[in-house]
Amino acid sequence: MSSSAPAQPSLASKAPNWLIACFIVSTLLAMAWATGWTLAVINADYMSHPAENLVLNVFVWEASLAMLGLQSLALVGLYTRRHWGRTMATISSGFWAFTVIGIPFAILVWWALHRRWNPGVDSTFNKDHPSAPRYVVGLTVAGAALILVWLWFLYIYLPALLVRLAPEVDSSSWYWIGTFALFFSLPVWVVQGLAVVGLLQKHDWGAILAILTCVLWIMSLVGLPFGIAGLFVLWRWQHPALRPPPAPRVLGVPA
Repeated sequence: MSSSAPAQPSLASKAPNWLIACFIVSTLLAMAWATGWTLAVINADYMSHPAENLVLNVFVWEASLAMLGLQSLALVGLYTRRHWGRTMATISSGFWAFTVIGIPFAILVWWALHRRWNPGVDSTFNKDHPSAPRYVVGLTVAGAALILVWLWFLYIYLPALLVRLAPEVDSSSWYWIGTFALFFSLPVWVVQGLAVVGLLQKHDWGAILAILTCVLWIMSLVGLPFGIAGLFVLWRWQHPALRPPPAPRVLGVPA
Protein backbone atom coordinates (compact mmCIF):
# COMPACT_ATOMS: atom_id res chain seq x y z
CA MET A 1 0.00 0.00 0.00
CA SER A 2 1.46 3.35 -1.03
CA SER A 3 0.65 6.60 0.68
CA SER A 4 0.95 9.96 -0.98
CA ALA A 5 3.38 12.47 0.53
CA PRO A 6 1.85 15.45 2.32
CA ALA A 7 1.45 18.49 0.16
CA GLN A 8 4.13 21.14 0.49
CA PRO A 9 3.00 24.68 1.39
CA SER A 10 2.92 27.06 -1.56
CA LEU A 11 5.88 29.37 -2.01
CA ALA A 12 5.70 33.02 -1.03
CA SER A 13 6.33 35.78 -3.52
CA LYS A 14 9.93 36.56 -4.33
CA ALA A 15 11.49 39.03 -1.90
CA PRO A 16 13.03 42.20 -3.42
CA ASN A 17 16.80 42.18 -3.79
CA TRP A 18 17.20 45.15 -1.45
CA LEU A 19 15.31 43.26 1.25
CA ILE A 20 17.58 40.24 0.88
CA ALA A 21 20.59 42.57 0.97
CA CYS A 22 19.39 44.13 4.23
CA PHE A 23 19.31 40.75 5.93
CA ILE A 24 22.65 39.71 4.48
CA VAL A 25 24.16 42.78 6.13
CA SER A 26 22.29 42.18 9.41
CA THR A 27 23.40 38.53 9.44
CA LEU A 28 27.02 39.50 8.93
CA LEU A 29 26.79 42.09 11.72
CA ALA A 30 25.15 39.52 14.03
CA MET A 31 27.93 37.07 13.17
CA ALA A 32 30.56 39.65 14.09
CA TRP A 33 28.69 40.38 17.35
CA ALA A 34 28.52 36.68 18.23
CA THR A 35 32.20 36.23 17.38
CA GLY A 36 33.12 39.15 19.62
CA TRP A 37 31.18 37.72 22.55
CA THR A 38 32.70 34.27 21.94
CA LEU A 39 36.17 35.75 22.27
CA ALA A 40 35.06 37.72 25.34
CA VAL A 41 33.82 34.55 27.05
CA ILE A 42 37.05 32.71 26.23
CA ASN A 43 39.37 35.52 27.33
CA ALA A 44 37.45 36.65 30.43
CA ASP A 45 39.13 36.55 33.83
CA TYR A 46 37.62 33.74 35.90
CA MET A 47 40.11 33.82 38.76
CA SER A 48 37.70 35.63 41.09
CA HIS A 49 34.17 34.26 41.48
CA PRO A 50 34.36 32.10 38.34
CA ALA A 51 30.79 30.77 38.59
CA GLU A 52 29.20 34.22 38.66
CA ASN A 53 31.41 35.54 35.87
CA LEU A 54 30.76 32.47 33.74
CA VAL A 55 26.98 32.67 34.18
CA LEU A 56 26.95 36.37 33.33
CA ASN A 57 29.13 35.99 30.24
CA VAL A 58 27.54 32.80 28.93
CA PHE A 59 23.97 34.12 29.11
CA VAL A 60 24.88 37.21 27.09
CA TRP A 61 26.89 35.02 24.68
CA GLU A 62 23.82 32.80 24.22
CA ALA A 63 21.82 35.91 23.40
CA SER A 64 24.33 36.83 20.69
CA LEU A 65 23.84 33.36 19.21
CA ALA A 66 20.07 33.85 19.38
CA MET A 67 20.44 37.12 17.47
CA LEU A 68 22.58 35.42 14.85
CA GLY A 69 20.02 32.65 14.57
CA LEU A 70 17.14 35.09 14.13
CA GLN A 71 18.88 37.08 11.41
CA SER A 72 20.02 33.92 9.61
CA LEU A 73 16.57 32.32 9.69
CA ALA A 74 14.99 35.51 8.40
CA LEU A 75 17.45 35.57 5.51
CA VAL A 76 16.89 31.89 4.71
CA GLY A 77 13.11 32.25 4.96
CA LEU A 78 12.99 35.21 2.59
CA TYR A 79 15.52 33.83 0.12
CA THR A 80 13.83 30.43 -0.13
CA ARG A 81 10.39 32.06 -0.24
CA ARG A 82 9.06 30.31 2.84
CA HIS A 83 5.84 31.71 4.32
CA TRP A 84 7.33 31.87 7.83
CA GLY A 85 10.07 34.16 6.52
CA ARG A 86 7.84 37.22 6.98
CA THR A 87 7.38 36.70 10.72
CA MET A 88 11.04 35.81 11.24
CA ALA A 89 12.09 38.93 9.34
CA THR A 90 9.64 41.07 11.32
CA ILE A 91 11.03 39.81 14.62
CA SER A 92 14.64 40.09 13.50
CA SER A 93 14.33 43.60 12.11
CA GLY A 94 12.61 44.68 15.30
CA PHE A 95 15.98 44.41 17.06
CA TRP A 96 17.45 46.87 14.58
CA ALA A 97 15.45 49.60 16.30
CA PHE A 98 17.60 49.19 19.43
CA THR A 99 20.55 50.57 17.47
CA VAL A 100 18.57 53.80 16.77
CA ILE A 101 20.23 54.10 13.38
CA GLY A 102 18.36 50.98 12.34
CA ILE A 103 14.88 52.43 13.04
CA PRO A 104 14.20 53.71 9.49
CA PHE A 105 15.46 50.44 8.00
CA ALA A 106 13.21 48.43 10.31
CA ILE A 107 10.18 50.53 9.36
CA LEU A 108 10.96 50.12 5.66
CA VAL A 109 11.33 46.36 6.05
CA TRP A 110 8.05 46.08 7.96
CA TRP A 111 6.26 48.05 5.25
CA ALA A 112 7.67 45.80 2.52
CA LEU A 113 6.88 42.61 4.43
CA HIS A 114 3.32 43.41 5.38
CA ARG A 115 2.21 45.59 2.45
CA ARG A 116 4.16 44.37 -0.55
CA TRP A 117 4.94 40.70 0.12
CA ASN A 118 2.61 37.73 -0.22
CA PRO A 119 3.54 34.85 2.13
CA GLY A 120 1.47 32.38 0.11
CA VAL A 121 -0.03 30.64 3.15
CA ASP A 122 -0.46 31.56 6.81
CA SER A 123 -0.10 28.18 8.50
CA THR A 124 0.36 24.51 7.64
CA PHE A 125 -0.97 23.11 10.91
CA ASN A 126 -3.70 20.66 9.85
CA LYS A 127 -5.39 17.40 10.87
CA ASP A 128 -2.12 15.51 10.29
CA HIS A 129 -0.20 17.99 12.45
CA PRO A 130 -2.84 19.35 14.86
CA SER A 131 -0.42 20.54 17.54
CA ALA A 132 3.25 20.58 18.48
CA PRO A 133 4.83 17.68 20.41
CA ARG A 134 4.48 18.11 24.16
CA TYR A 135 8.18 17.68 24.76
CA VAL A 136 9.07 20.57 22.45
CA VAL A 137 6.40 22.81 23.98
CA GLY A 138 7.64 21.90 27.46
CA LEU A 139 11.23 22.63 26.48
CA THR A 140 10.36 26.09 25.17
CA VAL A 141 8.26 26.82 28.27
CA ALA A 142 11.16 25.78 30.51
CA GLY A 143 13.52 28.00 28.53
CA ALA A 144 11.19 30.98 28.78
CA ALA A 145 10.69 30.40 32.51
CA LEU A 146 14.43 30.64 33.08
CA ILE A 147 14.10 34.40 32.80
CA LEU A 148 12.82 34.35 36.39
CA VAL A 149 16.09 32.77 37.50
CA TRP A 150 18.00 35.26 35.38
CA LEU A 151 16.20 38.22 36.97
CA TRP A 152 16.87 36.81 40.45
CA PHE A 153 20.55 36.44 39.60
CA LEU A 154 20.85 39.95 38.14
CA TYR A 155 18.84 41.96 40.66
CA ILE A 156 19.05 40.01 43.92
CA TYR A 157 22.02 37.64 44.05
CA LEU A 158 24.58 39.66 42.09
CA PRO A 159 24.02 43.04 43.84
CA ALA A 160 24.18 41.33 47.25
CA LEU A 161 27.49 39.72 46.27
CA LEU A 162 28.95 42.99 45.04
CA VAL A 163 27.85 44.78 48.22
CA ARG A 164 29.77 42.22 50.28
CA LEU A 165 32.84 42.68 48.10
CA ALA A 166 32.66 46.49 48.14
CA PRO A 167 30.52 47.63 51.11
CA GLU A 168 31.65 51.24 50.73
CA VAL A 169 29.83 51.52 47.37
CA ASP A 170 26.12 52.32 47.35
CA SER A 171 24.16 49.15 46.60
CA SER A 172 21.88 50.90 44.09
CA SER A 173 24.88 51.64 41.86
CA TRP A 174 25.35 47.93 41.16
CA TYR A 175 21.97 47.51 39.51
CA TRP A 176 23.24 49.02 36.26
CA ILE A 177 25.24 45.83 35.72
CA GLY A 178 22.06 43.76 35.85
CA THR A 179 20.22 46.17 33.56
CA PHE A 180 23.08 46.10 31.07
CA ALA A 181 23.15 42.29 31.06
CA LEU A 182 19.36 42.06 30.81
CA PHE A 183 19.30 44.38 27.80
CA PHE A 184 21.92 42.40 25.89
CA SER A 185 20.28 39.08 26.81
CA LEU A 186 16.88 40.08 25.35
CA PRO A 187 17.23 38.02 22.12
CA VAL A 188 17.41 34.71 23.95
CA TRP A 189 14.23 35.48 25.91
CA VAL A 190 12.40 36.75 22.83
CA VAL A 191 13.22 33.51 21.00
CA GLN A 192 12.08 31.32 23.88
CA GLY A 193 8.93 33.30 24.61
CA LEU A 194 7.79 33.61 21.00
CA ALA A 195 8.49 29.92 20.42
CA VAL A 196 6.01 29.12 23.18
CA VAL A 197 3.40 31.50 21.75
CA GLY A 198 3.91 30.26 18.21
CA LEU A 199 3.61 26.59 19.10
CA LEU A 200 0.57 27.01 21.35
CA GLN A 201 -1.23 29.19 18.79
CA LYS A 202 -0.23 26.84 15.95
CA HIS A 203 1.87 29.22 13.89
CA ASP A 204 4.54 27.76 11.65
CA TRP A 205 7.10 30.30 12.81
CA GLY A 206 6.73 28.76 16.26
CA ALA A 207 8.13 25.50 14.89
CA ILE A 208 11.04 27.39 13.32
CA LEU A 209 11.81 29.16 16.59
CA ALA A 210 11.59 25.81 18.36
CA ILE A 211 14.53 24.63 16.26
CA LEU A 212 16.53 27.68 17.31
CA THR A 213 15.51 27.07 20.92
CA CYS A 214 16.85 23.51 20.78
CA VAL A 215 20.13 24.77 19.30
CA LEU A 216 20.47 27.30 22.13
CA TRP A 217 19.89 24.52 24.67
CA ILE A 218 22.66 22.52 22.98
CA MET A 219 25.08 25.46 22.92
CA SER A 220 24.58 26.01 26.65
CA LEU A 221 26.21 22.58 27.19
CA VAL A 222 24.18 22.18 30.38
CA GLY A 223 21.09 21.60 28.25
CA LEU A 224 22.90 19.54 25.60
CA PRO A 225 20.86 16.32 25.98
CA PHE A 226 17.57 18.22 26.15
CA GLY A 227 18.33 20.19 22.99
CA ILE A 228 19.39 17.09 21.06
CA ALA A 229 16.23 15.29 22.17
CA GLY A 230 14.18 18.30 21.06
CA LEU A 231 15.72 18.28 17.58
CA PHE A 232 15.04 14.54 17.32
CA VAL A 233 11.40 15.03 18.30
CA LEU A 234 11.06 17.84 15.76
CA TRP A 235 12.57 15.61 13.07
CA ARG A 236 10.12 12.84 13.93
CA TRP A 237 7.26 15.35 13.87
CA GLN A 238 7.80 16.02 10.15
CA HIS A 239 5.80 19.24 10.16
CA PRO A 240 5.49 20.77 6.66
CA ALA A 241 7.10 24.04 7.79
CA LEU A 242 10.25 22.15 8.76
CA ARG A 243 10.68 20.41 5.41
CA PRO A 244 12.91 21.72 2.61
CA PRO A 245 11.12 24.02 0.17
CA PRO A 246 9.62 22.38 -2.92
CA ALA A 247 11.83 22.37 -6.00
CA PRO A 248 10.74 24.81 -8.69
CA ARG A 249 8.94 23.22 -11.62
CA VAL A 250 10.71 23.06 -14.94
CA LEU A 251 8.67 23.64 -18.06
CA GLY A 252 7.81 20.34 -19.71
CA VAL A 253 8.80 18.23 -16.68
CA PRO A 254 5.97 16.80 -14.54
CA ALA A 255 5.96 17.73 -10.87
